[in-house]
Amino acid sequence: MGLTLTNLWRGAGAVVLLAGMGAMMGSSVGPPSEPVQNEVPIGGLFSLTGNWSSLGRTSQAAMEIAVEDVNLYLEGNAAGVRFVAVVEDSRLEPELALEKLRALEARGVLLVIGPQSSAEVAHLKPFADANGILLVSPSSTAGSLAIPGDNVFRFTPSDSLEAVAGSVMIWEDGIRAVVPVWREDAGNAGLAAALRAQFPALGGTVLEGVGYGADGPDFSGTVAALRSQVDQAIAQHGADRVGVYLAAFDEVVQLFGHAAADSVLGSVRWYGSDGVALSEALIGDPQAVEFAIRTGYPNPIFGRDEGARDIWEPLVERIRARTDLEPDAFALAAYDAVWVVARGYIASGATQDIQKLERAFRTAAASGYGATGWTVLNEAGDRRYGDFDYWAIRMDAGVPRWTRVARYESRTGRLIR
Repeated sequence: MGLTLTNLWRGAGAVVLLAGMGAMMGSSVGPPSEPVQNEVPIGGLFSLTGNWSSLGRTSQAAMEIAVEDVNLYLEGNAAGVRFVAVVEDSRLEPELALEKLRALEARGVLLVIGPQSSAEVAHLKPFADANGILLVSPSSTAGSLAIPGDNVFRFTPSDSLEAVAGSVMIWEDGIRAVVPVWREDAGNAGLAAALRAQFPALGGTVLEGVGYGADGPDFSGTVAALRSQVDQAIAQHGADRVGVYLAAFDEVVQLFGHAAADSVLGSVRWYGSDGVALSEALIGDPQAVEFAIRTGYPNPIFGRDEGARDIWEPLVERIRARTDLEPDAFALAAYDAVWVVARGYIASGATQDIQKLERAFRTAAASGYGATGWTVLNEAGDRRYGDFDYWAIRMDAGVPRWTRVARYESRTGRLIR
């Protein structure tokens, strides 16, 4: 299985890999001597035990599988390069993520995959920029972090594209007024702001909405404020034309626990975001599952590229075998990020110069085609293209399951159900 995946990457990356290895080996001729092992650590920062841990666990598995595949591809190279995964649990907590990044840097780690959330990326950015660390997040979306020239790269489209996808589905469902609810962090607040900018362009209305704290939120107060605005929207548009947009993480379980007791909130449609799609916490709570099914609650997330099915399909099986979880495209992006980081590092001649390394990384990304398709980046270092899959909880033979219910194609602007 590993050979199949690495062969698929070879078409795009072999020239870069071999050129880089040639530079590292020099121009000597004759029988090669026994290579000396040169272990290069690649750090991983994922939420393994905190919020959004379903993504953290699948991303860790994807990263470790990628390191195995890269090493298999490089097996026997004269430079003796071998990559090692060093994964830390950030629990989706910005301060803890910074502590773990400092520890990785102290161990000589300059190449890092992660962290997951935009709040973490924003908190880590100054340290990464100041210490020459290449930070590649597979899942941060906040538009506020689309900054050219820094050390932060993101293998997912920014929130503006996700908001376009979300707005199209809401509008096509006949919803004309939306009340947003969001977790007060960079990523989720950014999604709510992006929806506020996109939905009116279609002719819809977005009310003020309700934000809640990332730490110890009062969901009874949040739900009461939400109900007030939903009542206002219903009075103007009718219940069948009003929806709630929720940008959240696993705390959606507690929020739904409060909202489920309100008959009005349970009578309108709800729409979600990438932070909840495929959430293990949500599907494991019967009350939250019932509310999610009753209100529809589709969640758009950076989608699997159908053109790359031959690559991601066996990879999904490998990740599922290790975690017993369904990996989304964010997790697959972690796999691709390892390949691009490795190719860039080798092509740079194993440099410690962050500017040279970033140039090599960008070049590798521009020619990369992996489990998430083409990995070309824009001027801000974010993924240039991306489609979105919608996942919702549906009953299957009496068992609730995350089910793909639609797909939005960003190049064509089509929503396919």
